[in-house]
Amino acid sequence: MEKKDLKKDTSYSEGIQRLQEILNKIEHNSPDVDELMTLTEEAVQLIQFCREKLNSTDKRIEELLTQLNNEHNSAS
Repeated sequence: MEKKDLKKDTSYSEGIQRLQEILNKIEHNSPDVDELMTLTEEAVQLIQFCREKLNSTDKRIEELLTQLNNEHNSAS
């Protein structure tokens, strides 16, 4: 996955994959200072993106479980 703007349809897996690519570049290619800065900035954006995906997924799962629990209690 090449560098691209994070879009709404970007998946968590794609974000993690790109983070791994960046880490690999930093560890094995010894980028110059300018490239290191660019890679670091992209990595920070990806980390924020992935964190938001995890948080929103966690929140949605909690909502669904609450809904399921409420339906179960109503049926009892």
